[in-house]
Amino acid sequence: MMESSRHGERATFQNCLKRLLKITHRDDVSSKTDINVLVDELIALDYSQKFVDEEDANNLIRHICKIIPVYEEQMSVKACQIIHSLTAKQQLSLEQQVLQNTTEFLISAVQRISHWATAEILQTLGAVVYENIDRLSQFHEVLLGSQGVLIPLIKENATSEDILKGAVQCVENLTFRVSSEDYMEDKYAAICFHTLLELLHRVPVANIESGIQCKILICSLRGLQNLLTATKIMPSENLGPLLAGIRAFMFHGLPGAPVSVPESLYPTPLSQYDPSPSSPTKPEPQTNDESSAKSGGPKKYKKKKAKKGAEAARNATAKSSQDKDEDENEETELPKSRAAESVSFRPNWAKISSSESEYSDTEGGQSSRLRSQHAKVRQCALACLHTTIKSINKRVMFGYWSSFIPDSIAAGNSPQVHTLFTVILKDPSPKCRMGALAALTALIDGTKTLMATADDSEQKFTTFVPFSAILASTIRELHRCLLLALVSENIPLTLTQLIKCISTLIGNVPYSRMRPGLLSRVVKQVRNFITYRDPNVRVACLTCLGAVAAIQPPLMEICHIIQPARPSSHTSVSRDIDHLNVDSGISSGNQSNSSPNTENSMIEESKENSSPGVRTPVGAHSGIQTPVYTEGSLNAHAHSVSWLVKLCVRNVLPHTSENGEHTEPLPVRLESLQVLAHLAKGYFPIIRNSLPILLDLILKCYMDQDQVVRLHTSKLVDDLTQALQREVQSTELTDSSGRLSLQQVTEFWVSLLNGAITNILQTESNCAVKATTCDCVSNIAPQVFASLPVDKKVLCITLILGLTSDEDKIVRSSALRTVGVFVLFPCLKEDVCFVADAANAILTSMEDTCLNVRFKTAWSLANLCDALVMNKIEGDNDFMNDFSDLLLQKLFTTSIKACQDSDKVKSNAVRALGNILRYLPIRSLAKSSFRTSVENGVRALIKNISSGTMKLRWNACYAVSNMFKNTLLNFGGAPWTRDLMITLCGVVKDCKNFKVRINAALALGSPAERSHYGDCRLFAFVWESLVIALETSEDITDFAEFKYRNNLNNQICTSILHLVILLQAIDLDLLHQVFLERSQVIAVHFDRFRTSPQDSSSALTEADLIQAKDHLLTLLSGHMTEGQRSALCLLQQLCRIDENLNEEERVQEKSAFKEIYD
Repeated sequence: MMESSRHGERATFQNCLKRLLKITHRDDVSSKTDINVLVDELIALDYSQKFVDEEDANNLIRHICKIIPVYEEQMSVKACQIIHSLTAKQQLSLEQQVLQNTTEFLISAVQRISHWATAEILQTLGAVVYENIDRLSQFHEVLLGSQGVLIPLIKENATSEDILKGAVQCVENLTFRVSSEDYMEDKYAAICFHTLLELLHRVPVANIESGIQCKILICSLRGLQNLLTATKIMPSENLGPLLAGIRAFMFHGLPGAPVSVPESLYPTPLSQYDPSPSSPTKPEPQTNDESSAKSGGPKKYKKKKAKKGAEAARNATAKSSQDKDEDENEETELPKSRAAESVSFRPNWAKISSSESEYSDTEGGQSSRLRSQHAKVRQCALACLHTTIKSINKRVMFGYWSSFIPDSIAAGNSPQVHTLFTVILKDPSPKCRMGALAALTALIDGTKTLMATADDSEQKFTTFVPFSAILASTIRELHRCLLLALVSENIPLTLTQLIKCISTLIGNVPYSRMRPGLLSRVVKQVRNFITYRDPNVRVACLTCLGAVAAIQPPLMEICHIIQPARPSSHTSVSRDIDHLNVDSGISSGNQSNSSPNTENSMIEESKENSSPGVRTPVGAHSGIQTPVYTEGSLNAHAHSVSWLVKLCVRNVLPHTSENGEHTEPLPVRLESLQVLAHLAKGYFPIIRNSLPILLDLILKCYMDQDQVVRLHTSKLVDDLTQALQREVQSTELTDSSGRLSLQQVTEFWVSLLNGAITNILQTESNCAVKATTCDCVSNIAPQVFASLPVDKKVLCITLILGLTSDEDKIVRSSALRTVGVFVLFPCLKEDVCFVADAANAILTSMEDTCLNVRFKTAWSLANLCDALVMNKIEGDNDFMNDFSDLLLQKLFTTSIKACQDSDKVKSNAVRALGNILRYLPIRSLAKSSFRTSVENGVRALIKNISSGTMKLRWNACYAVSNMFKNTLLNFGGAPWTRDLMITLCGVVKDCKNFKVRINAALALGSPAERSHYGDCRLFAFVWESLVIALETSEDITDFAEFKYRNNLNNQICTSILHLVILLQAIDLDLLHQVFLERSQVIAVHFDRFRTSPQDSSSALTEADLIQAKDHLLTLLSGHMTEGQRSALCLLQQLCRIDENLNEEERVQEKSAFKEIYD
């Protein structure tokens, strides 16, 4: 039937089109009559079903605009009706020329036709320009200019309501941007922005019919949102007025909503006073649970009064505020049955039946439509707020928090205070509640550093409340209100958004500075939804639990949440891995096929002080980080399987149910694996005894058919194996603390290598899975690798070296990084064959076209050269004799070449170069090829010391200090010695980065012999440069460098002390003048150096002072000139040892830098 109707309409349309195309306009009655008849036939067609071809539509519109003159008002209006039907209802796209002709026709019609037809023409114009802003650039001025067509219509006070609505809708459609296409110029965007913003403040006070007013507000808010999305430009002076308008219309149509729009909102550091009533009998910080504000007891009626604003607003009637007070006074005298009902946490909109809903108004459809329009206004306002928050800097938006978030219970419950929670808790529209939650989520997201100042101490404030306390109060109120919403919400989509909002809040709050209990209450409520019928809600719950498990630093409250100290009486823990009883201890009487939001269960649960299996630790204090690894009480009760581990394992693996074997949806499985990864990363001691269960889970998931499951399993293994590595290598843990033994960890790895990881590395088609598994193998601790059976060691080495030539660049990168880890293992760095194989793989990969592969390869190259140096230091002559000079030459040449690569590669290439220069044995230096490479290598280091990123420069300086430790190199007689010393001296004096200067000073104090510094003039230049560096160390242009100043001064003094030990009498002639000019500077800094706190190298420093003092006495005993003797006396004063200086007198200084490679 529908198809035949469509066919008939198409035939009629094509017949009219053919007849109309034959007509040319003549200014006579006959042609006008023919055109009118055909146009009327076209208008009469049913355009609700699509039957017009795009080509026919373009031909028709082109011809209509050509034959109908604009001054024929009735015919022009009819033409507009046809154009609107084709563009808006048939949703046909216009050709460029047709679009321009049509726009020109409509603009002329607006300018020339009487006002009675303007509204309909504007409606058509809005449909034509929609999504075509990039194709109408020549019309921007006439449409959007201050003297154009649309803006004057909006700003004229005498404009009719329909014309105003049509003009605003046109502007809104013009602001819509098609992705990746051109947009209007900034000046037109600014005109639109100011016009629409002005409307927000003007419309509420204008005498406009409610329905049209709502449509104007909807178009204005959408237009502002489009502009914010398209331009990302928010003038700071407009932010306050914009937020004022948005905030007012967030509550449009709700009982008690503000009628007028304030001129502007102003940023404030939340509230500067505590508006909560000061009652000695019920201080707010003593609230242990949100349930204490809901439960009955001796203060039952008082608590009900405290919630009078929320309860009255939920009744959603048109009563005045005085009526509300009277009604609630009457409610306190109701029978117990009514009282029990009033305790319910569900607002009235959640209780009404379908026959009482806003969509079935018994008085007719008009009021229902009006409520729907009001809800649409609120929805658009919240969407605009969300976009505004996304467009504004978090720190700027933080100042407006007090306008959208309550900062105390009194503010949250007051009917006079409207915040986002007014919408979240009381709005009858699920879409509005979801929009408010999305805006709140955006408001909270990314504010971790801003919230870090919160301080939830128990100190009471009277006249002045510090910002940190206000912020802590706001955080508590956020938790309280969101948990209230969680209890009352029953729409799955909104519930999902609500739990995501809670997850975002958890990820940004500094719980280590808050009093314990907030997280326990969150988990208690969220656990009610982990068996919810909607999988999206279950995923959101798992995300929330994962956010709790990801909190750092580790907190004792979270430990008690993950592994309860005393399991509840109805909790049973199954020991069977394949049949984990996860229902007990997870859900509190909820069924997976029904919503857990039953009022009776919530009321009954609110009477409990703690959730089953979740206990808030007693005696914990805010601001104290709980050490997880040394907590004896946790190890005492961590022998059972955590309820969270059981939940995740049950979600991931198939399990039997009444309908047979059941597998959870993929998002639930993936999120469960993610939660386990968070637990392994941050709270491994709590789940340590669940390792066999996790191993079984991993082995089964690695065989899963879905590659996404295998990928998340690999990430879980990555975090878990890192935790095992820390467990094995930690020196703080003892066997009595419950740590895993080396044998247990080795058995875990053997189980993985028996098939799971081997199959992934050999046969996996997904490159991300294979690369992540490579990273997992690199987490094998050196002690564990040494304990593996020989076949497993060979298997690991063979697989990883083979993957260094994999087709995928991500896999190659991961494999090369793993090679760089393996090469430092004590049992492998001494193996010449493995080191040679690793070197060949690295040399090949250094030619890779992918930068990231070369970066990882350069890191592994530097590690391999570290291994060479360690073998030399340990006196492994067999290794040095067996290691090929040809391979060493290739490594040397490759490192020099890599110093010309990208900065990311060069920072590791200079590391490798410094290690090779330190390693070079005497037999290699006897060859001319090595001597040439030495000079080229030093030249490369000189270049990277003086230019490049700061990380590269300080690595190059440290590489030079490493090179100076090889006394076989001819430093003093080499032609490059002077250039190297001058470069180091320039950096130590003038570089703005103190870490570079510290390593340059270290390099200048590294040569072991006086001859390595060259002639007397160069030696004196080094002396003078170090002394000048002491002076310039006080000139700090970047405050971030201040923390490194003491380290720099100490290192310069240490290097000067080293030069004193190497001093010869002949050097004193040139140094005498330096000492005379800067003796005061040297004396001040050396006094500070001698009184600096002692560290692990203090014994060496004291020995150096004694050695320097003895060396100066030896020089004094020889023949000296007066100037030389004066210089020696000054040096003796510097090298004195203050034997009477007590440790208490040493100035304590914080060290922020270690002289190592970065």
